[in-house]
Amino acid sequence: MKVLIEQIYRNNKAYRGIVFLDRDGTVNREVDYLQDRTQIEILPTVVEGIRLLNRRRIAIVIITNQPAVSRGLITIKGLKKINDILFEKLKRENAYINAIYSCPHHPERDHPDIPDYSMQYRLVCECRKPKLGMYKKALSVYGSKKILGVIGDQTKDVLSGKKLKAPTIIVKTGYRGEDKIYDVRPDFVCDNFLDAVNALLR
Repeated sequence: MKVLIEQIYRNNKAYRGIVFLDRDGTVNREVDYLQDRTQIEILPTVVEGIRLLNRRRIAIVIITNQPAVSRGLITIKGLKKINDILFEKLKRENAYINAIYSCPHHPERDHPDIPDYSMQYRLVCECRKPKLGMYKKALSVYGSKKILGVIGDQTKDVLSGKKLKAPTIIVKTGYRGEDKIYDVRPDFVCDNFLDAVNALLR
């Protein structure tokens, strides 16, 4: 079950570069294990930032760890539906993302409250950030275009960007880079998503 979840929405190959985004806390409000469509709230300035990237013909790919699956809080089908709804919410605002890649796994197996059907997702994988499996899969689809940057709210996003040798930005939403899991520093810290996009495009 070492399979990442790939949802491609747009791919016309005519992109000048690619930007990788985290999902929860970066694009939509962090709610701690998002499980229901009613919890999806697009953060301020995200629509404007995505529209700006769209105008510049930059591919926008969301890369997200979703351990709620491995905790038995949501199914793969439910996770895909959440991602589809996020895409549609942005689309209605004329803001378009290209794809969402999700990792449903978690390496720890000693939690007593995990239901049996979710134990199949409790494993060591190559897609869970800060590993690069999801990024590599996205690059295999969109080609080896210039990576403009990685935008997220946690240190795992920064470490992923460092491994990709790409500019990294922490936005002061979600965890605000204060999770302290990895000892890394971003290239930029921005108040909001639009500021982050402008920093990458300068």
